[in-house]
Amino acid sequence: MFTGLVETLGKVVQIEPIDSGIQFTIQTEWENPDIKLGDSIAINGACMTVTKFSDLGNLFQFYASFKSLELTNLSRLGEGSLVNLERAMALGQRFGGHMVQGHVDGMAIVISRKQIENEVEEFWVEIPEDLRRFFVKKGSVTLDGISLTVVDVKDGNIQLILIPETIQKTNANSWKKDQRLNVEVDVLAKYIENYLAGRQL
Repeated sequence: MFTGLVETLGKVVQIEPIDSGIQFTIQTEWENPDIKLGDSIAINGACMTVTKFSDLGNLFQFYASFKSLELTNLSRLGEGSLVNLERAMALGQRFGGHMVQGHVDGMAIVISRKQIENEVEEFWVEIPEDLRRFFVKKGSVTLDGISLTVVDVKDGNIQLILIPETIQKTNANSWKKDQRLNVEVDVLAKYIENYLAGRQL
C-alpha cells in the first residue's frame, strides 16, 4: 500500500531486456535508506519489486514483465528518464495522500499545461474512456504515482492544479502535451461500483 506522496526522484541508468520483460536499474537518493530484497516500490505509480540493490538502495534494480510494460508507461522510459519513487508505507506513519495500491489501471494523456499564477500550473488530462465513470470533482486520482485532487471533470478530461512543491519534487516538472501518464483511480470508487452492481442483481 502507498499514499501517493512521492519520496524522491530516480534516474534510469540502465535498461536490459531479459526473458519476457525488461530489467531496469534506477539511481536515486533516499532520505532514510532501508531497502531490502523483495521490497515494493512504486515506480511512476506502478508497484514493482526490488530484485537487486547496492549503496543502501541508492542503486537498485526491478523487473517489469511484458504485461506490466503494456499497461504502463514504463515501456516508454529511456536511459536518463526521471521516475517518481515511493516505498511501501510503514505501519504508524502519517497518511498524507490517499489509498494507493500501485495497480495501474491505464494511461492518461496530457492535453494541455499552462502557468496560471505564482508558478502554480494548470493541467488538463484525458482519461481512458473505460475509467471515466470513476472521476468526480474534488475526488482523488494517482498520476505517475502522485496523489492529486481532481478540480474539474469535462468531456472525459480532468483538470488539475499543481503547486510549485509538487512540480519541483516530482517528474510533473517534465510533463508535456501528449505525454502518457500512469493512472490509478480511487480504489474506493471501485468498491462502490462493485457494491452497487451487486445490489442490482
